[in-house]
Amino acid sequence: MSRSGVWMGVAHDLIRLDRSQLALMPASRCAVGIAIPLVAGELTGHLLIGVGAAIGALTAGMASLQGAYRSRVAIMAVAAVCFAASAFVGATLGHVLGLDVVLTAGWGFAAGLVVVFGPAPSVVGLQAVIGLVVFSQFNLGAREAAFTALWALCGGALQILLVALVWPWQRFPIERRAASAAYQRLSAHVRSLVDDPSALLDPASLDELRAAVTETQPWGNPTSAAAFQSLADEAERIRLEAAGLARARARLARGASHDEQIVRAALHLDAALDASATLLTAVAHALRDGRNVRVDAVSRERIRHAIAELRTVADATTDWDHAVLTQAVGGVTALAGQLRTVAQLTWLAGGHRPATSNDVPRDPHHAPPRRTTSPPLVVPPWEQLRANLTLSSEGLRHALRVGVTLAVAVAASHLFPFGHGYWLAMTVMIVLKPDFATTMSRGLARSVGTLIGASLVTLLIALTHPSPSLLIVATVVLYGASVAVLRASYVLYSVGIASLVVILLAFTGAPVPSLAADRSLYTVLGAALALGAYAIWPTWERTRLLERLADLVEIDGHYAAALLRAWADPRTIDRADLDRLRRAARLARTNAEASFDRWRSEPRGRAGSGAPGVPSMEQAQGVLAAVRRLVWAALALHGQLPENEPARPDLQRLSGDVDHALVAVSAALRTGVVPSGFPHLRATQVVIATRLLHGASRGDDASELSHSDVVVISETDLMVNAVDTLAHLVGVPNEALAELGDESA
Repeated sequence: MSRSGVWMGVAHDLIRLDRSQLALMPASRCAVGIAIPLVAGELTGHLLIGVGAAIGALTAGMASLQGAYRSRVAIMAVAAVCFAASAFVGATLGHVLGLDVVLTAGWGFAAGLVVVFGPAPSVVGLQAVIGLVVFSQFNLGAREAAFTALWALCGGALQILLVALVWPWQRFPIERRAASAAYQRLSAHVRSLVDDPSALLDPASLDELRAAVTETQPWGNPTSAAAFQSLADEAERIRLEAAGLARARARLARGASHDEQIVRAALHLDAALDASATLLTAVAHALRDGRNVRVDAVSRERIRHAIAELRTVADATTDWDHAVLTQAVGGVTALAGQLRTVAQLTWLAGGHRPATSNDVPRDPHHAPPRRTTSPPLVVPPWEQLRANLTLSSEGLRHALRVGVTLAVAVAASHLFPFGHGYWLAMTVMIVLKPDFATTMSRGLARSVGTLIGASLVTLLIALTHPSPSLLIVATVVLYGASVAVLRASYVLYSVGIASLVVILLAFTGAPVPSLAADRSLYTVLGAALALGAYAIWPTWERTRLLERLADLVEIDGHYAAALLRAWADPRTIDRADLDRLRRAARLARTNAEASFDRWRSEPRGRAGSGAPGVPSMEQAQGVLAAVRRLVWAALALHGQLPENEPARPDLQRLSGDVDHALVAVSAALRTGVVPSGFPHLRATQVVIATRLLHGASRGDDASELSHSDVVVISETDLMVNAVDTLAHLVGVPNEALAELGDESA
C-alpha cells in the first residue's frame, strides 16, 4: 500500500465500532467484581485495601475475556498470580535506580516472547508488566508489599469466583453463541453459491465452534453437551456437502448455454441452495435464542420440489449430464438430511426431547452423523519456544524489541522532571505489538484515547475533588464500559481504561491539574518511542510472506495427494488422517491470508514487491487464487469419498505427482530457484479421464458414467490446472507444463 493507503487504513481502525463485538454480559460481571472490594473497603474504613483488591479484580477481569470455562479460570488465575507477584517485586525493588531498568527489561522480554503461545498468554504478559511498572512508583517494605500483592490476588480470586458462580445458571452460553455464529456463516456461504459457485467459506469460520466444543460447560446437561459437539460435526459435513454442490453447479453452468434442460436444472439447484440457506439461518436464530427451529414450510417444499425436478431432468439426460445431475440429486438429498439432523440437534442442545415433526425433507438413506471432529493440532510449548529462539523468529524479535524499549522508557523517565514516569513505560508496553499495522493503529488509538480520557479526567478530579463514593461509582461504570468495548473499538477502550487508571490513583490523593499535562506528554512520548523502536528494528511481514505461502502450498499438496490416494483405493481410506490434513491445510490458509493482509497494510516502500525474497503482488495473489482452486477440488473430493467402489489405480500415480509437484513449488517459493524435472500432471490426468470415459477403470464394457467418475474427472482437471498455475507462478516454463508425454499419446 502507499503511505496514504496505510494512513487511511489506520484512520478506519480508529473510527470503527464493531457492535457485534460488544461484550455486555462479561462487562456486567467484571463491573460487579470490581465494585465489591471498593464498596466493602469504603464501608469498613479500609478503602485503600479495597482499591488494591479492585486492581487485582481489574486484571483478572480483563483476562476473563480469554478461554471458555476451565481454561478461562486457568488464564484468570495465572494472570492474577503474575500480576500480584509483579506488584510485589515492583513495590519492593522497582524504585531502585538501575535495578528498575533491568527488571522492566526482563519482564518485557518475557511478555514479548509469550506472544508465540497465543492471545491468552499475551494478556497475562501484558498484565504482569503493567503490575511491575505501576507499583514501582511505591517504596514499600517487604511486609507491606506482600499484603498489597495479597489483596490484589484476593481481588483476582473474587473475579474467578464470579465466573464459576454463573455456570450452573447458564445454558451453554459459549457453545450457543459459537454455534449460532457458525451456522449463520454457513447460511451466508451456501446462499452465496447461487451467484458464485467458486466461493469458499472463510477458513476460520468454524474455529470458534470447534474450540467451544472441546471444552463444554461444567455441570451442564450431558445430552446438550453431546448435541453441541454433533452440531460442530454436522457443520463440517454441511461445509463439505456444499463444496460438492458448488462444483456440480459450476459444471451445470458450463453446459447451460446449449441445453434448456440444464438451465432448468441449474435453476432448481439454485432454489435448493437458497432454501437450505434459509433453513440454516433459522437454525442459527434458534441456537441463539435457545428454542426449536421454526422452519418455513415454503423453504421445506422448495427443497422437496428441487429434488424431484432434478431427478426428472437427470432421467431425461445421458452420459456426462446424467452423471452430474445424479450427483446434484444425491448432494441436495444429503444436505436435506443433514438439515433435518441439525434441527433435531438444536432441540437437544436446548435441553429438550428430540423433535418429532418433519421439519425438513427426510432422507431415507441419511445415516447417523459420523464424528469428524478430532482433537486440534497441538504443538508442545517447549517445542514452540525452542523453534522461536532465533533472530528470524517474529516472537524473539518482538521480545527483544519490547525489552530494550521498556528499558529505554524507564531510564528516560528518570531524566524528565515530571512525576509518575511509569506512564511512559506502560504506554510503550500497550502500544508495541509484533506487527506494523497493529503497532501503528494501537499507538494512535492509545495516544488519542489517553489524551482524551486521562487528561480530561485528571483535570476534572483536580478541580472538583469528588467524594470516595463518587469515585467508586465512576470506577465501576468506566471499568464495565471499557470491558464492553474492548473488542469493538480500541479508541473507546483506551479512553475508558486511561480514565479508570486516573480514578484508581485518585483514591490515594487528588491529582494536581499539571498532572494532566504530564500524563499527556508521557502518552505521546511512549507511543512515539514504541513506533520508533519498530522503525529502527522492524519485523516486516514481507520477510515472512513467502514462507507462509510455501507452507500453504506444501500442506495443501499433502492433503490433495492423500485424497487422491483415498479415491485410488477406497478400502484404504483413513478418515481421521484426512480430517487431520484438512485442519492443517485450513490453518495454513488462515496464516497465509492473514500474512498477506498484514503485508498489504505495510507502506509500499517497505512491503514493495520485486526485491529479493519478496513476492510481487501478482505472484502472491496468484498463489492464493490457485490454492483456492485446489481447495475447491479437494473439498469436493473429500465430501464425496467413495466407500464401496472399485479401485482406480491410475490415481495413485497422480497422487504422487501432485505431492511431488507442490513440494517443488513450495521449495521454489522459499529459495527462488525454478524447479526442474516437473512432473507432467496433465498427461496423467488425461489418461485417467480417457479411461473413465470409456469405462476401462471399471473393468467392464459400460459406457455410462457414474457420478463418482464425473467427480474424479472434473476435480482432477481443476486440481491439475491449479498445480500447473502454481508452477507457472514460480517460473516453470509453459511448454514443460503443456507436454503430454508418450503415455497420453
